[in-house]
Amino acid sequence: MTDAATGALITAAASLIVAVLSGGIAVWSNNRTRANSLEIQKLRGAVDSDLEKLKARLSHGQIVSSTQWNAEFKSYQDIWKGMVASRTLAMKIVLREDELVALGLPVEYLASTGRAEFRKELIQKFAEAMKGLLLAIHDSAPFYPEPIRQAANNTHQAAKALFGWQMRALGQFVAEDEQFAKQSRTLLLAIVEGVDSVESLIRDRLADVEVAGGLRA
Repeated sequence: MTDAATGALITAAASLIVAVLSGGIAVWSNNRTRANSLEIQKLRGAVDSDLEKLKARLSHGQIVSSTQWNAEFKSYQDIWKGMVASRTLAMKIVLREDELVALGLPVEYLASTGRAEFRKELIQKFAEAMKGLLLAIHDSAPFYPEPIRQAANNTHQAAKALFGWQMRALGQFVAEDEQFAKQSRTLLLAIVEGVDSVESLIRDRLADVEVAGGLRA
């Protein structure tokens, strides 16, 4: 083989290698570009998803300032205090007579003036508890979510109905009045279920809310 032929062969081989390398680099570059593009798309998708979640949390009031949260949490404390007082007194008013009858206390005692006065005092305390609950619900109404306010209002309405029902029979002997007892128990059940509903809603809110700045409620 002549030097010219050898040189030509070497030149051709070199050109082929360069071409192969160039092609390989181009393929690798294209693959890398596609991979980077996919990564960027995934990143954008994750960011968009996070932004949507953040918008949803903001729109539902799940991210609040510390000032807002302090006012909201205080309203829950006041509402719950009124709820517990109203429920406790309602149970005493409705169930105490049944308990005394079950204990076998004589009719004379249940119909006595002293017993009637005791029921009157309980009903008066119940009215005061209801007033405190009503003020707690509405004084802080702008500072907590509407579903909690609605559930609290419904509970107060049930308590108000029980109060009115009890006032109708104030001073009367009701221990053996089945119709009176049945309606009283129905209203008491509505109060208890209402209190449970408010508790559940408040617990859900406490679990979901986040105070701006990274502090969890």
